[in-house]
Amino acid sequence: MARILVIDDNADLLQMIRMLLEERGKHEVVLSAEGQDGIEKALANRPDLAIIDVMMPGMTGYEVCKRLRQEPTTADMPIIILTARGQPVDRQAALDAGADEYMAKPVTMAKLLERVNSLLEEKGAPSAAPSAGTVAVLGLRGGTGTTTVAVNLAVTMARRAPDQVGLVDLCPSSGHVALQLGVRPEPNWAALARLTERPDETSIRQYLLSHPAKLHVLAAPFVPTVGEGLSREVTAATLSALRQNLGTVVIDLPSVLTLGAVTVLEAADIICLVTTADPPSIQTTLGVLQALKPWLPKMRLLLNQVASGTQPSADALQRVLKQPLAAAIPFDPAQAQALGQGRPLALSAPESPLARAIARFAAELMVAP
Repeated sequence: MARILVIDDNADLLQMIRMLLEERGKHEVVLSAEGQDGIEKALANRPDLAIIDVMMPGMTGYEVCKRLRQEPTTADMPIIILTARGQPVDRQAALDAGADEYMAKPVTMAKLLERVNSLLEEKGAPSAAPSAGTVAVLGLRGGTGTTTVAVNLAVTMARRAPDQVGLVDLCPSSGHVALQLGVRPEPNWAALARLTERPDETSIRQYLLSHPAKLHVLAAPFVPTVGEGLSREVTAATLSALRQNLGTVVIDLPSVLTLGAVTVLEAADIICLVTTADPPSIQTTLGVLQALKPWLPKMRLLLNQVASGTQPSADALQRVLKQPLAAAIPFDPAQAQALGQGRPLALSAPESPLARAIARFAAELMVAP
């Protein structure tokens, strides 16, 4: 079963194609009535194939196709262009826009389903899952939503690379990753600190939780630990063991630069520094940028809006911080309910504003080998 996005402003045709693909093709179908919405849905949760009509208000199917080809996450996605124009010049325009197939209306549903299945078979699955390496998520001021970003980022990445993503909660003060995922933090990393030998890729598996989102989780202990938590040596060994079997490891760092946190920052391929736009958070972020100056080339600054209301412009914040923003994550009132239910928005509501912003950022981080 494939996930297929259909973009067409004709409501009747949308429903007809949906019935065909779901009932006869046994595929999952996502519908969109206009181009920009279709692009956002594709970036929030990459489909296996897209069917796009040419003549739509606001943005033509050719423009949609070109935009999807420019995005890393959808650049190689099979695309079928549907058009009422059947001249050779129209076919060439579709191919020039990046479409894999051009079909002139009226098209029989049987022929459309045949071409959909054929394209899916031709393209097949990528030989290796896209990966982002080690991604450290850091916010040294409480209340910036760092754990929410880390959890939703990992869930989004796991959708693109099932069973190839790990999520680690290194907070020594009863971390909340397990809470946000709706799982008990047992087992957790507390036992790792008592090991007499360095953990390897085989032994580390017994400490991992398997989440239904095809995500592997190393939880923090429910009872806060005395001291810094995992030592520098155990942290390095744990990270190395996880990377032996996983393409991507997302690490939710504590809100203090412990030796274990510094070990992760040294090894990280990407450091996501999460900030909000309030003055205390900006002050802390400025300090962090100074403290982590050697690692600025691998740093990505994320603005996370954790409350409703007017926020300073991105340009203004970038001028103050003297760093470009990699992503701006909007306030999402559904986040409070998602937290209470233990179902991250990237999983329960992938088309929500927060989940879409995280998905766009994740697509920029993950690359195919």
